[in-house]
Amino acid sequence: MSRISRLTNAVPMLVLHSPAHRVMSGRYAVIEFTGRRSGRTYRTPIAYVQDGSRVLLSTDSTWWRNLIDRPGVRLRLRGREVVGQARVVGDEAEAAEVLRQLVERVPGYSRPAGVRMSGGRVSAAELARAVTSGGSRSIEVRLEGPR
Repeated sequence: MSRISRLTNAVPMLVLHSPAHRVMSGRYAVIEFTGRRSGRTYRTPIAYVQDGSRVLLSTDSTWWRNLIDRPGVRLRLRGREVVGQARVVGDEAEAAEVLRQLVERVPGYSRPAGVRMSGGRVSAAELARAVTSGGSRSIEVRLEGPR
């Protein structure tokens, strides 16, 4: 992770692990995963949408590759630690739907996701571009319970 990324992630990480987490925790969580080669534990803040026992995420960073071989993750979700199994969404239509839900519920995420919104919506063409050539990866985490 670059020095700039670490600095950019430092503030959300501090807030999400503090008593003031409510300022951000309705839209942002911390995901903890294990490196596929190093075995090291990594943590990064991420925008999310919760749908029952499913948590939907998206990233344009390469850390998603770690989830293929090691799908067990922890999330700091609304001030609580929970565990789950992550799945990188391979189907383009499903990945676009995950990204649509995420940017429509967390509008501030549209810029990092590289999609343009119009009237609070993202076009199907824009979503298709993001998941096919834009480098965006959608992830579904099935929650298993508290840590």
